[in-house]
Amino acid sequence: MKKLCLFLALMLLVALPMTAYNSEKLVLRIGIIQEPDTTSPFIATLAAFNVIDVRVYDNLIEYDDNLHPVGGLAEDWSVSEDGLVWTFNLREGIKWSDGEDFNADDVVWTYTALIEGEYPQSVQLTGITKCEKVDEYTVKLYTEAPKADMESIRVDIVPEHIYSNKSLEDLHTFAEDSPVGTGPFKLVEWKQGQFLKFEANENYFKGAPHIDEIVYVIFANADTLMLALKNGEIDAVTSIASNQVEMLEQNPNIEVVKALGRNFQELGFNCWDSPESKGNPLVLDPKIRLACDYAIDKEQIVEIALTGLGTPGTSLIPPSVGDWHWDPSDEKHNYDPEKAKQILEEAGYIDTDGDSIREDSEGNKLDFRFAVISSYGEAYVKASLIIQKNLQDIGINTNITTMDGGAQSDLIYSQNFDTDMYIWGWSAELDPSLKLSVVLTEQIGKRSDCFWSNEDYDELYKIQVSQVDREERLETVHEMQRIVYEEAPYIILYYPDAVEAYRTDKFEGWTRVPEGIGNSISQVNKSTFLSIRPK
Repeated sequence: MKKLCLFLALMLLVALPMTAYNSEKLVLRIGIIQEPDTTSPFIATLAAFNVIDVRVYDNLIEYDDNLHPVGGLAEDWSVSEDGLVWTFNLREGIKWSDGEDFNADDVVWTYTALIEGEYPQSVQLTGITKCEKVDEYTVKLYTEAPKADMESIRVDIVPEHIYSNKSLEDLHTFAEDSPVGTGPFKLVEWKQGQFLKFEANENYFKGAPHIDEIVYVIFANADTLMLALKNGEIDAVTSIASNQVEMLEQNPNIEVVKALGRNFQELGFNCWDSPESKGNPLVLDPKIRLACDYAIDKEQIVEIALTGLGTPGTSLIPPSVGDWHWDPSDEKHNYDPEKAKQILEEAGYIDTDGDSIREDSEGNKLDFRFAVISSYGEAYVKASLIIQKNLQDIGINTNITTMDGGAQSDLIYSQNFDTDMYIWGWSAELDPSLKLSVVLTEQIGKRSDCFWSNEDYDELYKIQVSQVDREERLETVHEMQRIVYEEAPYIILYYPDAVEAYRTDKFEGWTRVPEGIGNSISQVNKSTFLSIRPK
């Protein structure tokens, strides 16, 4: 009998997962293609910064799983009757990941630096004049007018004891190798082009994660990314090549998550009206850009480049953000090559020498350089070839040059805007202000990637920021999108579906945000990464 009991005990041990009784770390491996541009929330511009942002940092106000504002570093908050003073009561007992205490000094320093300096995140604070410490765990924010988007502001609070010895100028380049935050994970290693490794913050104020580490593995292309997922070398991916979806859905150990995305991809133009610009001045004419919009077959782009996993684009705010999205309805620029030709003809662009390329009255040809990122998968390249053919059909020639994301960013931001057209993408927030701010005149040379300027648009932006009446603000936000639609510094090509995948044989506890319909990995909050645990 003793031998039988010993045998059964040994069999039970063999059957248990290794993690149940040994000291190996519980590591969640997630595959990505694009890596962040920095560890600093002050200067980050790429959507990939979300990898660091949500893991390492916290905001005063966060989102719950239904995208309602809830307390983050602030336990609660209130606003004065005139709408000009916001009071935030901070949580006590929170520790920075280096062991220092979190308090009001950290909040005041962060907000003050963003108010007084000019950084990508500063635009969120338009209209905020001062951040004041009331006591160790209370701060007040003062605004020059009621601020409609206050509860939607996402400012990562940084440690005053590390950042306060930096000048506002230094912050344009300063970034910690291992940033100190209050979030559920700590970035402990980043090997460029290879991986980012995060360790769990055991002292996280909302409870320690159930896993020890997250490793974001960086892949050169979508094919190797998918192969790694299928082989179990990684546990999840933040995006899926559209031609891989059906195959992954047939794998019993993989769950494919399809959500209405909050991203848009645009055909952008060099609209910088400056002698410093190296762009072709012809693209400064909005009639040329408008003709391009009518000429492009967006339905075909979605079908071929995305294999149907997306929606043809129209305006600057995606439909997934709700009624902030403006639908052109009767004003929609449907695919109509003849209409596009008519616009060009009436504007004086005619092919006079029979080479199928139109010229202006001085003989300058509609012949444009077209920068296309090839490192984000095949979608951009496929879309660019369709666009090239569509524009060729109306007498506009394009010369495609493929490159990685860093090289295209350099063309726009580091080389006096040395291209004419490009494909780029943005993710949208739940409040429209931040995305609308991208094309403000004041963002030329900063966050703007088209360097477009429109005084009416700029003025409307200032108005909507203080419109607490939602219906009034909605009308203003829609008008802003209409202006962009008609002047076309961007042609919104499509809104891609957010398609992610994870393996079901290693971990459980995956959530969706919003509940039941949203993302499981690239979330606006920390839901999955606090609930996921080994299976």
